[in-house]
Amino acid sequence: MKSLLLAAMVSVSAVGAALEPGSLTSFINEIYPLDVAKRQALNLCMLRDPNFNRLAPSAREACYGHELNEPRLAAARATTGVAPNDVELHQAAAWENAPRNDIRVIEASQGFSPSLSDGPVR
Repeated sequence: MKSLLLAAMVSVSAVGAALEPGSLTSFINEIYPLDVAKRQALNLCMLRDPNFNRLAPSAREACYGHELNEPRLAAARATTGVAPNDVELHQAAAWENAPRNDIRVIEASQGFSPSLSDGPVR
């Protein structure tokens, strides 16, 4: 009986989504926005509050109002994707507690050069 009810609910949902595809995609775009700042804000709200309801429009707007006004989110957007330079790699290799199989330690100690395609310089 329960499986029949579940199958009926799934089929009704599928028919509804097939008849109104625009509403489904707009709903998904609201829950998982394409804007990186809004996506980061929602992720931070979910991390801070385990009871945060991403599906509620009022909760999303409150999250955007709180998180997008803080300057650290803008700084996070500006620093994403910055590649480490040689100085950072050598400093990371000099860490006392770095594990021996850390890729930064291996690259710094073997003279790795990403510009060479044949591997580490010896």
